[in-house]
Amino acid sequence: MLLLLAMAVVVFALIDRRTMLRVLKVFGLYVGGILVLGGACWLVWRAGTWWAVALFAVVYWLLGVVWCLHQLGSKWQTLLLPVGLSMLAGSVVAGGTMMLCLPRWVFIPVFCVVVTHLAAAVTQTLLTYRRSLQHTETHRQYLLANGASMLESLMPSVRRALRATVLPQLRTMASPLVVMMPMLFAGMLMGGASPAATVAVSLLLMAACLAASVLAGVVALYCFKR
Repeated sequence: MLLLLAMAVVVFALIDRRTMLRVLKVFGLYVGGILVLGGACWLVWRAGTWWAVALFAVVYWLLGVVWCLHQLGSKWQTLLLPVGLSMLAGSVVAGGTMMLCLPRWVFIPVFCVVVTHLAAAVTQTLLTYRRSLQHTETHRQYLLANGASMLESLMPSVRRALRATVLPQLRTMASPLVVMMPMLFAGMLMGGASPAATVAVSLLLMAACLAASVLAGVVALYCFKR
């Protein structure tokens, strides 16, 4: 594996040194993140108690909220409520639904996948909504002056934001498997799970993440408007 990585680095070094440095930086960050996550999961596994699992879930959820706030690039006080409530609602709905169908020992990987999907969805939803409000301010004022309600004036921006919530996941699902192999599917197979169980878990988790993303987007938009 290291030899293959070294070959890729040599190719980029000969063609584009800037790209080579970026590849090394991103790969190093990825390795570091995986090691930290693996270490945390190992500690939880060694502890073997419900409070260790709960603490891991809370910390991971908080990291997802902080990442969303960082990506949005605004004053965190104004976005903490919509981001926090939307992430909480999506995590409880999707995580709770999945744990009704799956054994307890898979809670950590399921929760990590759900929070990762929600963080990306909430960030994209609020970014799109904020940009749309900025670009349609004149049109909104025109609608309000002609008797439209506040909700009617905001609906075009709401539609754009909700489309931005689900489109990335729809593109992923629409991609051929020879182009985008689900990492969870491959990981479960390598972990020794049966193909039937792998298919069932992948489909359930994708459906739960899609539903939770829509719910989180609606909650985020409502709280943001408030």
